[in-house]
Amino acid sequence: MRALKIRTRQGMIALTGEEAGALRDRLARVGSAQAAGGTLSVSANASTSITFTEVEKAAVLEVLVRWLESASAGAGEGLVALKNALSNDLGRA
Repeated sequence: MRALKIRTRQGMIALTGEEAGALRDRLARVGSAQAAGGTLSVSANASTSITFTEVEKAAVLEVLVRWLESASAGAGEGLVALKNALSNDLGRA
């Protein structure tokens, strides 16, 4: 998967191709996050930035929180930045 940029109220968050692919795979495995995974895949194929709906942001944030809490210290910077930005967007910071 290509590197992606995700638009948040905090600005654009860049994910490497590896981070974007791993996030897409995680979203595909969680029923409530599959719509966000679809948005990510369609936008990635069109080479545009991604803008999630509020519902998609909440689903992506839930997946990221669970994933990064269980991940080793080697979590990608883009994924951590995305989690923080989505937390702020949703007023959960």
